[in-house]
Amino acid sequence: MLALITSRIAGPVTETADRDPGFLTLMFTVARALRGGAEAAFARRCALARAAGGPNPL
Repeated sequence: MLALITSRIAGPVTETADRDPGFLTLMFTVARALRGGAEAAFARRCALARAAGGPNPL
């Protein structure tokens, strides 16, 4: 089916500038991973403070 569609196109197709080139997806994925890592590190510090008998940071 794709071969039939591409054979009927008269010239090369130009992509519009508003398409996501993958850079934004990569940026948001990295930001989500960093945020998750920071939340996990904060949870570990809270657990260590509770285990040591110190004040609860929350």
